[in-house]
Amino acid sequence: MIKHNIRMFAFTIIGFAFFVYAILFLFTQNIQSIDFHKAISNISTTITINIIVWTFFISYAWKWKIFYSWLVQMPDLSGEWEGIIKSNWNGGQLETIKTEVKIEQSFFHIQVRIKTTESQSYSIGASFDIDKERGINQLFYSFLNTPKSGIRERSSIHYGSTLLAFEGYKVEKMEGEYWTSRETTGEITLTKKNVA
Repeated sequence: MIKHNIRMFAFTIIGFAFFVYAILFLFTQNIQSIDFHKAISNISTTITINIIVWTFFISYAWKWKIFYSWLVQMPDLSGEWEGIIKSNWNGGQLETIKTEVKIEQSFFHIQVRIKTTESQSYSIGASFDIDKERGINQLFYSFLNTPKSGIRERSSIHYGSTLLAFEGYKVEKMEGEYWTSRETTGEITLTKKNVA
């Protein structure tokens, strides 16, 4: 699980609300004769502005570098990746399989799709495990793998889990391992594609 800095989120939300209200108050009030009706109506305007700003943050701005570390704990992994899987499924021998991965990520959700020449996998649950104190930066997800119909005699549909480690916020490479309900395991290495 990500250890979000809840105190920082609270201070940021409350601080921004007070800042917005103060600006509205200064622009709509005459200091010599305060209009209390207008002052109260500024509260609803402040709430509306905060909802718009935080909706924008959750939709887009959380990816901006300015928020990394002090407010946002997880990197943006969305995009296309390529790499290799080393699997022991074929009689225990480590076999190298080329793979393509697409990651779609929002502030609250992450979806991982993996494609090889023989199968496709979709994550059915994913979560970050980020703990700065222990030096852990990992993406963990469970998946359903569906091999092509022509090879299901030797490669059945199965579930599995993957653990990928990464460093920092500008992630270009991830490495880890996976294990499946077929009692197979393997290693996975991914590199982010540079899409022009």
